[in-house]
Amino acid sequence: MAANAPIKHHYVPQFYMRQFACADDAHKVMTLERHSDVVVADRKSIEGIGWEERLHDYDDAGAPASIEGDINREIETPFSNSPTWRKISAGQCASLDASDRLPFYGFARHLQLRNLEMLRFIESQHERYLAGALEDELTDEERDMHDWITATPGAAHEMFRSGAMDRMLPPDASAINVMVCHTSARFRTSTNPTVRVSEPGNDSIFGAMFNSLRTWWLTLDPHWGAFIIAGGPAGFSVNPVPPQIARVVNRQYLTQFLHGRARYLLAEDDFLSEDLDWAGYAFETHTTRGFRYRKVTPPTQTGKPDGAL
Repeated sequence: MAANAPIKHHYVPQFYMRQFACADDAHKVMTLERHSDVVVADRKSIEGIGWEERLHDYDDAGAPASIEGDINREIETPFSNSPTWRKISAGQCASLDASDRLPFYGFARHLQLRNLEMLRFIESQHERYLAGALEDELTDEERDMHDWITATPGAAHEMFRSGAMDRMLPPDASAINVMVCHTSARFRTSTNPTVRVSEPGNDSIFGAMFNSLRTWWLTLDPHWGAFIIAGGPAGFSVNPVPPQIARVVNRQYLTQFLHGRARYLLAEDDFLSEDLDWAGYAFETHTTRGFRYRKVTPPTQTGKPDGAL
C-alpha cells in the first residue's frame, strides 16, 4: 500500500452523489445530519460526506493492505463509464431499457454491500450471536459463519471486504424485475441509498401486491428512481408514477436516516418540514444555510434494517 494512499474512503461513490448537487453549486448537496435529538439541514461538500477513515484498509499477515484502489479500479470506474450510467448521468433515464436491467441491479446491490452500515450490521449481528440472542434464528451455515468470526481476528471486516468487492450476481438475478419510475415531485436519497421497501411476511408500504415480494428502491436523480423486485416475474419497465409515490419513498429514507442506518439524508423537497413533524421533530431555528429541528415526541414512523439484495 502506497505511503501517500488516501485515508478518506468513500462508501458512497461521489459520482452517485453528484446526481443530487445543488443547482447553484455542483460540488455540494443539501443534507440532513442527526446529532442525538437534533436534526440539522446544511449544505455539504460531496467530497466531504459518505466516507469513513481507512474503511478499506486491513492487515495482511503483518503488512498494511487495502481494497480502496481495487474498488475504484474494478467496480466504480467501469460502472461510471458504462452505457447504463452514462444514460443516467446525462439525464436520459427515459432511454434506459432491458439491457440496463442487470447492470443496474448489480450497482444497487454493490451500493448496499460496500456501505459502512453493512459492516456495522455484520458486527452488531455477531455481538447478538455472542450474547445468545440469535439461538433460534440461525441456520447451520450462519452458525458456522459466526464461529469463524469468533475464531478469526478481523473476520468481520474480511467478510465486509469480500462483499464490497463482489462482482458476481446472485442466482436469482435472472428473475429480477426493475421498474424505473419518474415523477414531478423530488425524490430523496441518503448515504445508504439502496433502501428496502418490502419483504415477505410484512405489510408493504406500497400495498398488498408487494407483500410477497422482496423489494428495494434506489433513487437515480431528483426525479427518477427504480424499484428492484425479487420474488415475482422478471421484467424491465419505465413508468410515470404519481407524486404520492415520492412521498412514500421519501418517508422511507427519512425513517432509515432517523433510525441511524444512514449518516446523511440528501433532501431538498417541499415536504421535508411536514415529514419531520410527522416523525416527531419540531422546528427550532433557521441557520445560515439551512435549519434545525429537535425531537419532541416519539416518532409515529417505523422501520427495519435494510435487507441485503
